[in-house]
Amino acid sequence: MKNINKIFEVKNYLTDTFVGREDVINGVLAGLISGEPTLLVGPPGTAKTSIIDTMSKLINARYFYYLLTKFTEPEELLGPIDITALKNGEYRNITKGKLPDANIVFLDEIFKSSSAIRNTLLDIMLNRRLPNGGTMINLDLLGIYSASNEISDDEEDMALYDRYPIKIFHRYVERTILKDLLDKGISMESGKTMEKPLLDTGEVVMLQSEAVRRMDTLRSTDNDVIDRYMEAIFQLEENDVILSDRRKIKLLKIAAAFSILMDSKTITGNDVAMAMRYSADSEDYIPKIEAAIIDSKLENKSDIVQKAETTMEETKSLIQSTENAINRNSPYNVVLDQLSLLEIYIKKLERMKFELGSDNSPYHKDIVNRINTSLEFAGSRYEKLKGR
Repeated sequence: MKNINKIFEVKNYLTDTFVGREDVINGVLAGLISGEPTLLVGPPGTAKTSIIDTMSKLINARYFYYLLTKFTEPEELLGPIDITALKNGEYRNITKGKLPDANIVFLDEIFKSSSAIRNTLLDIMLNRRLPNGGTMINLDLLGIYSASNEISDDEEDMALYDRYPIKIFHRYVERTILKDLLDKGISMESGKTMEKPLLDTGEVVMLQSEAVRRMDTLRSTDNDVIDRYMEAIFQLEENDVILSDRRKIKLLKIAAAFSILMDSKTITGNDVAMAMRYSADSEDYIPKIEAAIIDSKLENKSDIVQKAETTMEETKSLIQSTENAINRNSPYNVVLDQLSLLEIYIKKLERMKFELGSDNSPYHKDIVNRINTSLEFAGSRYEKLKGR
């Protein structure tokens, strides 16, 4: 499919523009291809709005953005009341330029909205429809995105929270890529980026249909992917990570979206594993999900990926502790031991980079790139620290 190649162009443009946001972009595009609501959770100033806004331009979509507060009225989203219709006894909204008229919707600070707004959104998110006047209108929504600086633990929000099968948790970028962030940020502020449509909404609809078609192929009774997925779900439940029945099904649709985004020909265990990572209700659940993925053997080389993630974090901590030791004028042998250990960690990362890069899997591309960045940062710091 030609439009599959085009979604790769959209992804490449976004990852080149927004440094260190590959995980966010993958989740956002999976939300687009699957058509499933997506929630972005992270601190202010982490490009949440800019990524959705840019993606909307790249697919030439009608876009609706609104910053919600507890005082926001439903009419601000759905459109003002049609006074002429009201005089004739019909309650109708004028929807032109509002949420019902959009292809892509982004609602910021979703959990600060009123109960009236949330109740209105529940049916829109699930069924893509809206009562207006005496009729039920179908909406041409391709993607619904929301953002929050933090997750809500309010009982009143549980139904709305469950409507987001994709949840993307992110933080500020790592110091290892700060220079790249600054370079790209300067370029963007200088107006040197150009956004032109790479895909149209009709092609997005075709991608969404392809995702549904791929999901349908999983119905085979002897499907090994489904068996491993069920095993992973059982393990999650044993560890008190509960997915609603609706989300267990939606997760497979998201896996189908990832199979398109990652250029798999059919839905693989890797695609399901990726979808599971975006299903976590909180960051506390992520380690349990990773354990379930490894134990169920859903993903190829998942144990090495997890070790690489841990090693990169330990390498950063080791660099910091070595810098602290030097700044405190610690004994020479203490600093030397720290540097020797750092050299060992660098070699471990090099081995993991080779193991993960040897199969050319698109699922390992991001982790290999991050290992490269970590190696460059660790190598430069090692040489500077050794010189001190």
